[in-house]
Amino acid sequence: MGRLEEDLHDDLLVRVASRYFVDGMSQHGIAEAEHLSRPSVSRLLSEARSRGVVQIKVGRPVDRAHALEAALLRTLPLRACVVATGKPRALYGAPNRSGYVAARYLESHLSTVHQLGVASSRSLSGLVAAMAHAVRPDLTVIDLLGCPPNSRTTVDEDAHTARSIAGRLGARFQGLPGAFVHRTESSLNAALALANVEDAMRLGAGSDMAIIGVGSMNRFDGTGIYSPVSRNELIRLAENGAVGHVCGHFLRADGSVLQTGSVPLVLGIGPEGLRRIPRRIAMATGLPKVAPIAAAVRGGYITELITDEATAVALLQLTQRSLGTAFR
Repeated sequence: MGRLEEDLHDDLLVRVASRYFVDGMSQHGIAEAEHLSRPSVSRLLSEARSRGVVQIKVGRPVDRAHALEAALLRTLPLRACVVATGKPRALYGAPNRSGYVAARYLESHLSTVHQLGVASSRSLSGLVAAMAHAVRPDLTVIDLLGCPPNSRTTVDEDAHTARSIAGRLGARFQGLPGAFVHRTESSLNAALALANVEDAMRLGAGSDMAIIGVGSMNRFDGTGIYSPVSRNELIRLAENGAVGHVCGHFLRADGSVLQTGSVPLVLGIGPEGLRRIPRRIAMATGLPKVAPIAAAVRGGYITELITDEATAVALLQLTQRSLGTAFR
């Protein structure tokens, strides 16, 4: 093999190894992309390992940004902070990076949990997709937000994560049967008067752990209903000081709950009921969620945070710049 052929072969080794170990491609996919046979790809991967093109290193998992986690814990009054790294990994697809990390964290903390409250949200859909199947007949997953019993279409499944999590875990499911958003107090009071709703609300407040999302002022989705609060209503709420919402309750920057005649009437766990749950894990990513996360922490609504690297950096900058002293 001449020098040129050696260089071309070495370049091929690097490409094949990168596709397999970094990009997560299958050997069949690599064979098609490089116009090689499947056995040839296998031999090239073995050669890449033996020649040091691929070097195995054992250390702490690199799917989490541990330095950022530590920095946030020094700034925010949280029990734990989990930050999914922004580096691409073959272990999970980029769109589900935070979901994968969140699923592993949740699974590792469920052994002593018998009642898990879930505030269904599209923010949690990545978590559901990454969860491993289990058999937990001793566990009850409880809806913390209202969801009509007939709201079970494919379109709604991403929103109704409580039911999906129960299915993944092989756990019992307790729904909160009723519309999440109500337009009148009489409608909400009628729902609250139903015995099955009252039972579900009581169970939800008695959860050992809760997993919730944090909403921005860009949208407000009810369980199984797309944006039941209009854009104009959200603008008015923002003008009154709202920066985000948790479990349907709009928060000011200082963490207090906004109380005006324009806030939506929601069927679900209240702010005080949420704070009585011992562990309250929030999963939230994206720059529009930074101010809402800070408000939720200041209000004491979350004890643990799962987010991604970009959101964590922005949250750290925000708290250090203007809110740091309020958290200490």
